[in-house]
Amino acid sequence: MKKIHLKKIILFLLVVVGQQVWTQNKKVKSVSHDALTKAGTYTEYVSRAGATVKVGDSLQINNPSNFERYMYITQNDAYLRADNMNKKLKLKAINVSGDDKKGYTVFFTCKGLGATPVFVRYEDALQTNEIKLLTEDSATLQE
Repeated sequence: MKKIHLKKIILFLLVVVGQQVWTQNKKVKSVSHDALTKAGTYTEYVSRAGATVKVGDSLQINNPSNFERYMYITQNDAYLRADNMNKKLKLKAINVSGDDKKGYTVFFTCKGLGATPVFVRYEDALQTNEIKLLTEDSATLQE
């Protein structure tokens, strides 16, 4: 009789703990441009223009703002060169860095141009037309 109760208790605990782990993986951590108050990593970002950008979305590299290179897109600690125009990137992480004195900046970590990640200062790159957010149906990532 004790074995049956023990099995039921163990099964119940496994179900409860399993549900908690599963729901934590789906948790959306969102931040808005107007409410940047702390550094961290997020899964969703609402831009200055009101567009919602999520991890997994695609971006297209547009025109370089300095003829030969991009000012707000980097890879391997160097500015990306103009020969990457029209290539697509897949958003892997949304990071906010900074502090209350200097302000906060939103950086996207992207995949799509080789093994090393590409970093995009999103608001600045968007404003200078270096990057464009693609809709899901038109985005096909070049790998």
